[in-house]
Amino acid sequence: MTQEKTKRIITACVSAATVLLILLSSFLIYQWITIAVKDKRIKEKEKEIARLEQIIEKGEESVEFYESLYGKEWLAIHNGWVRPEE
Repeated sequence: MTQEKTKRIITACVSAATVLLILLSSFLIYQWITIAVKDKRIKEKEKEIARLEQIIEKGEESVEFYESLYGKEWLAIHNGWVRPEE
């Protein structure tokens, strides 16, 4: 094998390795970005779930209030009901 042929083979191998390294690193970076975006979405959804759970808890407290006799009377008065004179 001549020296020039050896240089060509080495150059081709280095070029192929460089291209492969660039492709793999770009794929890895793309995966990291995708993971970061999905992680951010998951955190946003968890915050939304926590917020909705708080609303549900407040709603349950409101339901208990409006189911009581005092709550029903308060709601009736605020909707225009007038107590009959006894």
